[in-house]
Amino acid sequence: MGRMAEWLYRDELALAELNVARAALQVARSIAYPALDIPAYMANLYELSETAAAAISTGLPVIEQAERLSALLFVEQGFRGNTLAYYDPRNSYLNEVLDRRLGLPITLSIVYLEVAERLGIPAYGIGLPGHFIVGVHSAQGDIWIDPFHGGHRVDLSDCADLIRMAAGYEGPLEASWFAPLSGRDILARLLSNLRSSYVQASSWSDAAAAIRLLRETQPEVVEHLRDLGLVYYQQRRLPQAAHYLNSYLNRAPDAADARVIRDGMRNLLDEWVVLN
Repeated sequence: MGRMAEWLYRDELALAELNVARAALQVARSIAYPALDIPAYMANLYELSETAAAAISTGLPVIEQAERLSALLFVEQGFRGNTLAYYDPRNSYLNEVLDRRLGLPITLSIVYLEVAERLGIPAYGIGLPGHFIVGVHSAQGDIWIDPFHGGHRVDLSDCADLIRMAAGYEGPLEASWFAPLSGRDILARLLSNLRSSYVQASSWSDAAAAIRLLRETQPEVVEHLRDLGLVYYQQRRLPQAAHYLNSYLNRAPDAADARVIRDGMRNLLDEWVVLN
């Protein structure tokens, strides 16, 4: 069990549900900010919660509380989606989001969820294909909020547009997409975003770090073995690449890409022999 897995396991033993904000900060410290002061950033979130608590009456209907929280975070406090540099890895690090007030749908949602929880607003994360939003339970029915686009409420039609723009999908929406995500699932999606950002930038070492944490967060997902092998290959770390790709084939011999991986393994091993 790696250090991240041990930390996650301890956290889940102590709490009914993983604290996603603290886990996100742990990710930042593990990959890019080794001296990160996690308690200081948790205190920052606490101060945001205190500001929100002073401005939002608990006597209001839940929907109105949720909308006022959106206005406080995404208007008064200035949190916003980074549309100009969407794939900047800093958008996926919660410490940077808190410092810069810029982020991705998922990191802005994590800020909202953390503050909402402290205020007793029953909010939850929703992982739509290509876009992350927040849901809020209420007696009048759930509402959906899009933190990346100013914290505005969205409906099914809006969600279809968000999915189409982000993922190119134009088919029917699936009810399962709107189900509340667990803290571990949110953390895995955050790490997947980091992996994608670093792969796009050909920053292979950082991509490998993100995938290693993904493996610890989702040990049952065999595709992380494949991805780690491919990233090690890009780094020309051929023994490591061969190890992880072979592990992937052993665990998923009938995978759709198994034949392609096997063919690539032959070339990889040929390269390895030449180097030795």
